[in-house]
Amino acid sequence: MKRPLKAILPAVLILFAGALAANAQTEGFNVKTTVQKISDNTSGFLNSVIAASKNNPAESIPKELVCEAGCYIVIPSVSPVPGRDDFAGTGLLTCRAAGTGKLTPPLFYQITNVESFGESGGGIIIFVTDKAGVKSVLGDQFQLSAANSGAGKAREKSLGERKSFVAFVNQSGGTLKGFDPAGSTLVYASGDTFNAYQQDLDPVDVMLFGIDVPPALRGFATSVEELTKGCK
Repeated sequence: MKRPLKAILPAVLILFAGALAANAQTEGFNVKTTVQKISDNTSGFLNSVIAASKNNPAESIPKELVCEAGCYIVIPSVSPVPGRDDFAGTGLLTCRAAGTGKLTPPLFYQITNVESFGESGGGIIIFVTDKAGVKSVLGDQFQLSAANSGAGKAREKSLGERKSFVAFVNQSGGTLKGFDPAGSTLVYASGDTFNAYQQDLDPVDVMLFGIDVPPALRGFATSVEELTKGCK
């Protein structure tokens, strides 16, 4: 006996609505937020730096520099700014907490006013080498100059000759070279940080008191721990 059409239609509509809801939920889980994309790209870039260092230790970032740095700023991609003649990129910063040496929760930072950048789409890693540099970078923005920043060198040994900010850039093929960021500006990306943590955060307060790291940023924290593995 055939069921009446009026009895069938409601059941079909319920099933159809359920399928749409399930599909919407699945799509939502696959859509990454801006801060998640930045974090993933930053982790991926840093992981490539670590891999390159392991494959070619002689031309890698000196372990002494990695271990003595007070903060690590990783910008996964630097691109031209529309309508301007400079370059910019957004990434993450983490520091070593005073006293414990443990890595602080990551915060979003941007590098702007980069006048020239030979590696289109490439990324930068900046090591903050002393207390003066750490204090300076934890403000809203800080100007890098010839007096406080310079290009990193492989096999560099003398920590006393280093400036407060020492930078490297990736090259095509995954190799690294020193990069002088003088003339550019480091800016605390408070908006991205708010979106990640869902609250306003002051960089100095995070350094002093800490906060739980959201899931979106834990991959970067793990990558920095791998970078500093073996440091005392």
